[in-house]
Amino acid sequence: MTYSPNLSEAHIPYDGGWTDENGTPVLLLSVPTFPIEMTTIIHKFSYTWLFEKEMNAYVLCIRLNNQEEFGLVFGQKEAGVLLLDADAYGEFTVVVTKEQMENLKDDTQYLSFPKISLTRSLLAGW
Repeated sequence: MTYSPNLSEAHIPYDGGWTDENGTPVLLLSVPTFPIEMTTIIHKFSYTWLFEKEMNAYVLCIRLNNQEEFGLVFGQKEAGVLLLDADAYGEFTVVVTKEQMENLKDDTQYLSFPKISLTRSLLAGW
């Protein structure tokens, strides 16, 4: 579900990669500056993608429970390379944690956003 974002800032993933859960592609992102508590219970979320021309970046905007809102920046030469993977051309799950990838354990807290898809901007060209 999309919505009209009202963001004042967005966060850049520190690290990330693709994995798979029961046949569904999962984009796992480490975002140490993530503003939302990992213990937040998600009752509902909405998302939309924006393309920021000056930064040459896609921004994933998410609103949680019709209240909290955040953005994740995917610059073409940074986290944006993850969006060039074949898995990013279909529906996927985005999982966000504040932990660094090398410190992930079975009990690491995270938030999961299923059924995300990216409609690519003609302005982007990538």
